[in-house]
Amino acid sequence: METIQNPVIGYGGFVEWLPHSPDLSPLDFLWRHMKGNVYATPTPRLQDLRRRITDACASVTPAMLHNVQRKIQARMQMYIVANGEHFEQYT
Repeated sequence: METIQNPVIGYGGFVEWLPHSPDLSPLDFLWRHMKGNVYATPTPRLQDLRRRITDACASVTPAMLHNVQRKIQARMQMYIVANGEHFEQYT
């Protein structure tokens, strides 16, 4: 298995990329909700898949979005306290 050394992101040259950037991704909660609704059971037809995706989007409530906003604020505060270093988000 090969490993890419010194990955480059973008056209402007080398850009450092945080190895643990998921610490700052609170949308995981929404993606789990969406995937649970969309892929609960297999669907053989594209039309059914599209309907499930639309229904999953419609099922996102204002309370869920408020929760995501709170998580973003909390994680950014942890990031600031950690001075940009990796931090444990569930401690």
